[in-house]
This record gives sequence, C-alpha cells and structure tokens, in this order.
Amino acid sequence: MIKGLRRELSCPSIVKRFRRDEKAFTRRRLLDFPYVILLILRGHKHALQNSLNKFFSGIGKCLKVPTASALCQARQKLRPEVFEHLTNFVCDNFYRFYERDGLVQRWRGRRLVACDGTYLNLPDNEETRAEFFLQTNQHKGCEAVQALTCVLFDLLNGLALSATLGTRTGETIPLLEQLWEKTKPRDILLLDRGYADYRVLASAAAASGRDVVIRIPTNSFKEARPLFIKGTGIPTEKIVELKCPPKERKYVREHGLPESLRVRFIRVELEDAEVEVLATTLIDSEQYPATEYKWLYGKRWGEETFFDRVKNIFEVERFSGTSPVAIRQDYYGVLFLATLESVFAASDQRALIEKSRQRQQQREAKAEAERQAGKDTEVAPKQRQVTQPQVNRANSYVALLDKVVELLLGDGSAEKILEEMHHLFRTSPTRVRPGRSFERKPEKKHRAQRLRWHKYGKKIIA
Repeated sequence: MIKGLRRELSCPSIVKRFRRDEKAFTRRRLLDFPYVILLILRGHKHALQNSLNKFFSGIGKCLKVPTASALCQARQKLRPEVFEHLTNFVCDNFYRFYERDGLVQRWRGRRLVACDGTYLNLPDNEETRAEFFLQTNQHKGCEAVQALTCVLFDLLNGLALSATLGTRTGETIPLLEQLWEKTKPRDILLLDRGYADYRVLASAAAASGRDVVIRIPTNSFKEARPLFIKGTGIPTEKIVELKCPPKERKYVREHGLPESLRVRFIRVELEDAEVEVLATTLIDSEQYPATEYKWLYGKRWGEETFFDRVKNIFEVERFSGTSPVAIRQDYYGVLFLATLESVFAASDQRALIEKSRQRQQQREAKAEAERQAGKDTEVAPKQRQVTQPQVNRANSYVALLDKVVELLLGDGSAEKILEEMHHLFRTSPTRVRPGRSFERKPEKKHRAQRLRWHKYGKKIIA
C-alpha cells in the first residue's frame, strides 16, 4: 500500500488530474506536487513557517526553506479532491489485501456503514461567508461561519469512505445526492433520527442489496407510534406497508423510486426504561432477529466517537489557511490521515486482543493450579473483570503524523518505518469495560474555562 501511495504522489497523470491550472506544477520548483500535499498533511496544527522549517529540516534541506507566502501560493494550485482520491485508494487496498488476513470486519458477511453530519467552525471572511453559511443568534456580533459535513463511515473498520463539506441543506440531501453512490451492494446503513425519511427507505428498497436501519422520532410514522408506548404486552415488531407521503411524491417519481414499500418497525427497550423504535428494510425476522438490533444500532456510536476524535485530537478546526480551498484541503487531508491510521491500527488491534486473551488464559491457569494446590481454600480468589484493550488513538495519530513524511516521501524501504509505527501503536493501549457507560452531563463551564481548555488542555491529548 505504501509503495502504491508513493506512486500516486509522483504519477504525472495524478498531477494533471488534481491541479487547478494547466500550467501548475509543470516547472521544477522546490514546492512541487508531493511536497505541497505532505506539507498540508503535516502542518495543519502548526504555524506555516514552523511547519516548513520542520519539514525541510527533516528531509535534509534546511538551507532551502521557502517562505510561508510561497506555500500559500503553491497550495492554491492544488485541488482538494486529491485527498479524497488518496482516501479512496487506501480504502480500496484495505478491502482488497487485508481481507485475506482476516482483518476486514463485517456483520453477517455485510458491511456496516453509517452516515451522519456535524458542523465545523470556519474562519470568518468574505469568501467563507459566500461559500458556506453564517450561523446567527439573538446576540449581535456573535455570528460564526460554519459548514455542514456529512461522512460515510465504515463502523467496524473505522474508515471514512467519503464526505461532503458544504452549506446547510440538512443531512438527507447530501446522503441521497452525493454519498449514496459511494455505498456498495450488501451494505447496511445505520442512520440517526435526522434520516427518518421515506426517500431514504425508498432508495434502499430500490437499490440492489442495500438496506437501512433508522432510529425514528415518535411523530415520524403513524404506523410505528403504538410501539413507543411504555408498558408490558406491546409487540416487539411489526411489518407494515408504507405509502409515499404527498410532500415527497415529486422526488420519488423523478428518481423512479417505489411509491409504496414494506418496512419493519422494531421496538428496542434501553437500560433506563426508555423506548426507541427502529425502521428497517431488513424484513426477514429469522435471518435478522429483533433481539440483535439493540447491539446492531449501538455500533452507530462509532461515528460519533470518530467525530470526537477528528475535532478534539486531530483538531480539524485549526485550519492552516483561511480560503475555502485551504479549508477543504485541511479537512479532507485529516480524513485521509484518520483512515490511514485505522488501516495501520487494524493488525495492532488484533495483536492487542490476542495478547490480552493469552494473559487471561495464563491467569486462569495459575488460579486453577493454586486452587488444586489448596492455596485458596480459605479466601476465594478475586475475580478480574475482563477488559478489552484498544489502540490509543491519540498516540497512534501522533505517531503517524511524525512518520508520514518519511513514509510517503522516502525512497528507501517502508518496512522499518512501519515496524516502528506498529510498535508505537501498541504502546499504552486504552481499556474498555464491557457494559460501561457514562451519563451525558450538560455543559456548565464558564466561557473563560472553555477558552483555557481549547488553548491549553487540548495540547495534553494531542
């Protein structure tokens, strides 16, 4: 994969495809096509000149460091879509080559995909106000420029498959018009309440082999309202024939979608006695029993933690430029790094789990030997709660960021670099206790406390 990425960065056809002008990157300059890409990947959290100094010192060209102005001009020649291309290249190679090693995870042989949106705070200037949107409130002078991003995310493998970055159009439109074509047959899309829409269900019914599972609000489909009632004797599921609502009939007919379809509603009771209802096109109750949907929909939380990681560890909102082109370059560059990190961490995650399993077997064997020897006849041995080790994503991201230039630009073998990275990825894993949950508390910090956290506290974890 690394050799393939190196070829992509130096391929003349890729340069022609992703330059914004026909004359760009034609002359031999210090800031050529691969250098600009790697500087964007490496330096979005640093001042431009500091990023340049570190980059050129690392490649042995300290006396040829260009100015920050030169980088700003050079990056304007680069189309942000190049990072989407690199992300697609990594994802395609992951499914192709990691499958034979058993590292590609699926549920019942199908890929679990989520789509969700979040808002990013952007630099405030005339260009960003024109291309994105201005968020306002009742307080004058508190406006903020924001962009809505929707990400198509492989939940079990941690891959950002595709993403949009644009104005405020709601989450359903980007999914149907831009991201749906990125899905594959046999995909199962897990969606939140913002996607409880007949158009989404009809698109899944019309698409070959694709299915959806959507958490619906209480007032969305009248056929599902009886399942929200608390108490005993309520049916667990029901299959109904949905008719297209009049307000969506025009869209359905224009896109050739069915005007009626069968939908299965499933009632899920949570630990706090709350009731949620899921709408799904997975009609077969024998192949997909209702008892598994609580676990299945719970996997959607993986995209929420992905957004948390991108915003707080990767600090995607610390843009290295203020123009819309620079913002898109930084954003899609972070998604590429996050996907590359997940691919590299797949083998390390399996190694951590295997090591933990072996240690657990050794502890159990030792306890059994002591029991047979009569050493625990008076006091029963303390039972250890089995925890699941996970790659520490804060450590792995920093390790990848430190090695990305050497990894993608170096002329030598990548095996030694990857060996060092995998060693760092397995250092200080985090532990997850099964069934552990935390209550979401309302934000009560003063503005000065929040400012101090963003200025100083984030540096501890990133």
